[in-house]
Amino acid sequence: MNETAEDRYAGFYARQLSSPTLARIYREVYGDDHPEELRPFGFVTRTDLARMADLLELRPGTLLLDLGCGRGGPGIALARAAGARLLGLDPLGVAVEGARELSVTLGLPGARFAVGGFTGTGLEAGSCDAVLSVDALWMVWNKRAAFAEVARVLRPGGRFVFSTWEPSYVDHARLLAGAGFTVTAKEEAERWLERQLRVYELVCSESAALEAELGPGASVLLEEARDTPASLPSSPRVIMAATKAG
Repeated sequence: MNETAEDRYAGFYARQLSSPTLARIYREVYGDDHPEELRPFGFVTRTDLARMADLLELRPGTLLLDLGCGRGGPGIALARAAGARLLGLDPLGVAVEGARELSVTLGLPGARFAVGGFTGTGLEAGSCDAVLSVDALWMVWNKRAAFAEVARVLRPGGRFVFSTWEPSYVDHARLLAGAGFTVTAKEEAERWLERQLRVYELVCSESAALEAELGPGASVLLEEARDTPASLPSSPRVIMAATKAG
């Protein structure tokens, strides 16, 4: 059984950058807050990334692990700004290949990327100084196992910073405490709801163009845009930070 739902996005990832319509939608909704050069898929903003940088407190030479890295843009940007090393893991090979290319384009050619997941990274215990995850944790079925793995690979005192959606039936703070973390920050992302709803509205209205540009990969995006809005008000998009016990 797959450990995440991300595999259903493989077709989309293969064609995402071929869709000028999708790029235009994000530019229209987010304006200058959209980090387009990072080629993200999701709702991360420049404001989010600045906050994550503050929470991570990366230092030159330290190792940042980006879990569910996708094409790697956010992790690349944060590691490059801090002079840190970067390792990104994602279940999708097509995303990992894109991350390797993007790291060269964005000036972090020493970054490493590999196929891997949240619950079985294959890394040595205590080998990472910080862990990042941007809008990917919601797809992980076994969050308890994921947090245990993050705790295992982090050094004592290391920081785990992530953004995700928190429906009423998921208590991330409790799960983090159970894995040996102390939660140091939990806050809703700035203006997340109005902008995410607007993206979905435009995706639905541009369905024909998106289907032409994305091919079969458009189906998962259109399904998300149709089905997600009703649940969003009760599932806030949060940014959290936690520290592993020293």
